[in-house]
Amino acid sequence: MIDLEERVNRVFNPDLRPLVGEAYRCYASGSARGAIVLTWTAVCADLIAKAQILHEEGESHAKDLVADVERAQGSAESEAIPIMLGLEKTLLDTAEKLELIDFTQRKQLERIRDDRHLCAHPSIRPLGELYEPTMEYARAHLAAALDAVLIHPPSQGRKIVDSFLKHVVDPGFVYDTEYLTHTFFDRVRPSARSKVVEAAAKFAVLAIEDPAIKIKPEKFADRMAKCLRSFAARDADLVKKAVAKQMTRLETAEPSVQLQALGRLGDLPAFWASLGTPVRNLLNTKIETIGTRAPYKDITTAEAKALVAHPELRKTLPALTTAFSNLWYIPRADIIEQRPDPYFTPFLPALLKDVGTFDRGQEVAEKAVLPCAGFLSLPELEQVLTEWNENDQCWGRAMPGYLVELYTLTSHLGDGSRSLWAPILEEVRSDDRVFTLLTSGIGSDEAVST
Repeated sequence: MIDLEERVNRVFNPDLRPLVGEAYRCYASGSARGAIVLTWTAVCADLIAKAQILHEEGESHAKDLVADVERAQGSAESEAIPIMLGLEKTLLDTAEKLELIDFTQRKQLERIRDDRHLCAHPSIRPLGELYEPTMEYARAHLAAALDAVLIHPPSQGRKIVDSFLKHVVDPGFVYDTEYLTHTFFDRVRPSARSKVVEAAAKFAVLAIEDPAIKIKPEKFADRMAKCLRSFAARDADLVKKAVAKQMTRLETAEPSVQLQALGRLGDLPAFWASLGTPVRNLLNTKIETIGTRAPYKDITTAEAKALVAHPELRKTLPALTTAFSNLWYIPRADIIEQRPDPYFTPFLPALLKDVGTFDRGQEVAEKAVLPCAGFLSLPELEQVLTEWNENDQCWGRAMPGYLVELYTLTSHLGDGSRSLWAPILEEVRSDDRVFTLLTSGIGSDEAVST
């Protein structure tokens, strides 16, 4: 059963909540006639108010309706009533043009209007019997009115999608999931909501190049993927359906597009659930081929390979593990940077051991070691520090700032990690500047040595 009282409290227009509340009280007290009359009155007032808002925003289809309302408001009562009666006859047609309601909702509201007329003029039946509405009718009409118009903001299907696209493409776009879901999901009509989610899925999956979109397709697709994740947190099934609609086109897309989609959305359940077995097998083969032929840095597939961090995907796409293992240490660091995860911590000592130059050491530290430092166990930290200290590039002297940050990020290991830092401090003791920086960040050498 629909909780009518809860929906009454969600009426969008605060000025109309008392009127809708009165309609509910009529229903609750057994006055079906009063409930139906007041429900239609609330629908009219709500649609007129929303049309006025859209008119102020430049919607041309609202112009005549707003003009009639203003003319009635400026006329004497004898003239105003006929104007409003004429407006009421075409109100639902205008609301449909404004996309405030769709065709089926217009039919539902027409039934409320017809029953309102029977309630207000009960003797117009052919044989003169009084019309007696049932409580079931009253409840059904109030529920339909709430669901169709009263709880929704003045959002239009086509325009809300345009507004969403403009928001995401804006050069100053900032991903804020609370604002995003509030503005383009929670406060829009179900039909418009579906269109917004479908737009996000289309661009996120296919990275379509649209002349109206003034940023690179890949960048726009990345933004849309973030939006899709936020929407999935609200309605996973809706996102799954929207993503599934793009799978036919993804199957025939360029290989680079397929791999980018995998990297961008591979850990999203809605994406993975929509992939058929043939496409999964195809992606696994492509990853396997890339791992064999391109053991060096590949920007196009770095995000896809980073999915190796997910246990379920390692089972479904076993080529991920092989491809990652075949990589040189720099592209491995690039991949770890994409998705820092406990899975990568056993690989960190080997990365440090393979480093050949100071610049490469900085890159490995920034992209791999520090992002994963919070996942290290005590034995793993010992291995990392051993490689860091023994490397020919003299890590302690070259990158004291990174060492201090590493110490801070591994503070979760507690006092047990302190003794591990003694060899590092001993290595740099002869350099007063470096030694001072390290001991000020890590602690006194006496404390570390104990």
